Amino acid sequence: MSAALIHADGQMIGQRRAKSLADARRRSRFVAGLRGVLIAAAVLVALNALIQMVLSGGTDSPATDVAISAGAGESERIINPRFTGRDEGGVPYVITAETAERRRGAEQALTDLERPTLDYALFDGGEDASRVLAEHGVFDDANLSLQLDTNVRLTTRSGYVFDTQSATLFLREGVVTGPAPMHGLAPWGAVRADRFEVRDDGQHIILEGDVRTRFDASSTPTATDVDAGAGRSEENEP
Repeated sequence: MSAALIHADGQMIGQRRAKSLADARRRSRFVAGLRGVLIAAAVLVALNALIQMVLSGGTDSPATDVAISAGAGESERIINPRFTGRDEGGVPYVITAETAERRRGAEQALTDLERPTLDYALFDGGEDASRVLAEHGVFDDANLSLQLDTNVRLTTRSGYVFDTQSATLFLREGVVTGPAPMHGLAPWGAVRADRFEVRDDGQHIILEGDVRTRFDASSTPTATDVDAGAGRSEENEP
């Protein structure tokens, strides 16, 4: 075998070794780069989760338990929406409606509801659990409130029925306020007032303005606290 042939073989072996070494280095750099990308992605995910926790005020607030599900895809107008959550005492509630539509461009997360209903311990359950509360409603995700208007009817578990044109339910606190005139039925008779408020799971009813009450002869007021506020109370037909 000539010296030239031996030299050529040596060159080929050297070139193959150099190529293999270069390939190995490229693979090492690729693996190292991929590892860096995965680490960076993990850091970004953790940072995003931390930011979301800070913005939402942590996990102790009942507001973080609110969810929505629907049967009409990702459309802005949702058919048969369902909102769930818990109040400060941990009592669950479920809001449903015929339709829901998110308000675009609103500073707060507001959702317009058509014929909303509410299943909540403050209100009468059983067969009336799915009863429509009003013709229209606005659900505020941030403040956990439900504003109702047009033919509003609320029935508490303590036996009171309120008919009015406007009311707001503060679900976090379990409080109802009614700024418009109302007519109502009570276990002991009937009542009318310019404004009303329901507190303490329906056990404390505050009536204000031109307050008029009617007591049935066969009934007496229950343990529910009825406060006539600054208004006047009369035993006249509401």
